[in-house]
Amino acid sequence: MTRARYKLSNYVSWLGALSLALLTVGDSLAQCGSLGDPIVNITFGQDEADFGEGTTTYRPVLPGQTPQGEGWYTLVTNVNLALASWHNLRDHTGDTGGMMVVFNADDYPGEFYRIRVSGLCQNTRFRFSAWIANANRAEECGGNPIPPNVRFVIEDLDGNLVSDPYSTGNIYATTSPQWREYGFEFDTGNQTEFDLVLINDNPGGCGNDLAIDDIQFRPCGPLITLAMDETLKQADTLFFCDGATAPILLSGGIVDDDSYAAGAAYQWQISQNGQSGWVDILGEQDSELGIATPVHNQWYRLTAAASVDNLLEPLCRISSAPIRIARIAPQVNNPDVQETGPICDDGSIPLNPLEYTGASVGPVTYQWLLDEGDGNVPREIPGATSGSYEFQANGMVGIARLQRLAINVCGDRFITHTFVVEVVETVHTAFTLPRQTICADDEPLMLSGGTIDNGVAGMQGVYSGNGVSNGYFYPDMAGVGEHTITFSPPSGTLCFEPSQAIITVYDTIYLEQMLPMVMLPGQSVTLRPQTNASQFSWSNQPGLDRYNSQYTIASPDETTTYTLTASNAAGCEKTVPVTVTVLQNLVVPNSFTPNGDGVNDVWEIDGLEEYPNNFIQVFNRWGTLVFSAKGYSAPWDGQFNGAQLPVGTYYYTLSSDILMQPLSGSVSILR
Repeated sequence: MTRARYKLSNYVSWLGALSLALLTVGDSLAQCGSLGDPIVNITFGQDEADFGEGTTTYRPVLPGQTPQGEGWYTLVTNVNLALASWHNLRDHTGDTGGMMVVFNADDYPGEFYRIRVSGLCQNTRFRFSAWIANANRAEECGGNPIPPNVRFVIEDLDGNLVSDPYSTGNIYATTSPQWREYGFEFDTGNQTEFDLVLINDNPGGCGNDLAIDDIQFRPCGPLITLAMDETLKQADTLFFCDGATAPILLSGGIVDDDSYAAGAAYQWQISQNGQSGWVDILGEQDSELGIATPVHNQWYRLTAAASVDNLLEPLCRISSAPIRIARIAPQVNNPDVQETGPICDDGSIPLNPLEYTGASVGPVTYQWLLDEGDGNVPREIPGATSGSYEFQANGMVGIARLQRLAINVCGDRFITHTFVVEVVETVHTAFTLPRQTICADDEPLMLSGGTIDNGVAGMQGVYSGNGVSNGYFYPDMAGVGEHTITFSPPSGTLCFEPSQAIITVYDTIYLEQMLPMVMLPGQSVTLRPQTNASQFSWSNQPGLDRYNSQYTIASPDETTTYTLTASNAAGCEKTVPVTVTVLQNLVVPNSFTPNGDGVNDVWEIDGLEEYPNNFIQVFNRWGTLVFSAKGYSAPWDGQFNGAQLPVGTYYYTLSSDILMQPLSGSVSILR
């Protein structure tokens, strides 16, 4: 603590007040409604040697020097110019050339800045504040740099505390640099001279480095408000019209608090620029000020002090926000025209010109006008009194000319913006599909039924949607389900109303081909088609027991081809034919003469080739197999093993899938 000038007894007394001070920081900041001109205003300028009027227990590091150890300070325009590892942080006001002071904390807690203020008023409240930033990055010191903790202290000239101190608490390092204003208020009591002291209560080491800027000490009191004709007020300016006869009246108001408990003393001031050079207006010490003959570009404010005696010292006053008095200047119409659009006759477009900010224009109200191009005077649009306007075409076609008329408080009217909007007629369509349902395996459907109600002569529409290509709807490409088909004017049409229709694609019918069937006269066969259909219709040839069911029994007298039409509930259908062949009864000859004369040389069995899977065997009288054939494609010529069999009687058996039992009999070979 060798660097600390702060007395140990004061430090001990401060510990008892610290908790209360920390709990009342928010309240203390709120007590300061209006401020006076700064008595102390240390910005550190733009000079590397400008340390203000204060003193420090830290040693300076001049430009070009390399800092050593702890407990040093330097003035820089960027925190990282002091140490490259610190934040990239400039003056908090944004001044690229503005200086700040950066402190590398000492090894021990202690004082790092002190300044004396004199000539203050008794029993007056002041505010002591500074902008402070943690110089360290959050990732320094293994991600845990020591945070600064700054205490604001006010001492009398003997080093005694005259107010509870204020502590910032730990100012933790952040990833991005952050300036923040800290401060508190205190009352002077019966003293007029003090020392303002800043103390870092955390030790040095890795971290606890800070930047400080804009140290201020200024009067503080209740909020002063100014009341005036609000219709003439805009921002910080109160306007007046040429030829106005009534004086301008400003009225000040103040909310008494414990700092001005006995009632405030007032003094009106005037300035040419509103920043400096404020001069008391002789005799104007009431809460109201009447300006009989206003002068263009004059600034006024109301100052106040806790007592008449304090009012005599300008450094003890607080002041209201300044108000400028200005004459409203005549404005001229703006000839510029902005073309916009086009929009559709059922559409809208926002018109958002900037607020009108002509020189000394004063407060204005707006009224939008519409010129429909019919030769009539532009008419006021009811309710269109905002700075912006959403123009609704509402069926209008052609050119709409919209003007924003401004009206200042003196009644002057002038055009600020003109918009020319092209409104295009909407092309309307109608659409009816040639059919509303289709099966998935149907042929593509050529689309038609779309019409254009208005538009260019000869305009051809376009069909689009799932499954649509080149004017056709492909059900297999679209898939089963409902599909929306849209009819629109051709590409490039700006405004149009498309029409839509829904087509439903139903699942296809599955129907297998049927194999031909054979039967003998008097027999019957069952027809069993394989399908997922739910409705059936057989062709009306005779011989079926049912014509409207999936399975049916066929008993034709002759060979017949039947056709089945199968369909589902949606009407999708398929057909399949099936032929039922009625075989003739077999006539098996009982003899033949294989003598080579070309007559009856082979055993012909007419019609046998139509009997499915026929099989024939011939035996001699001793039971020896002398001939066999499947299918009987080549009739028997009476030979066995290449030699003619002798004349005699032979015995046969004949079987087929269609025969209920094999046929048998005898056949004779004759010569």
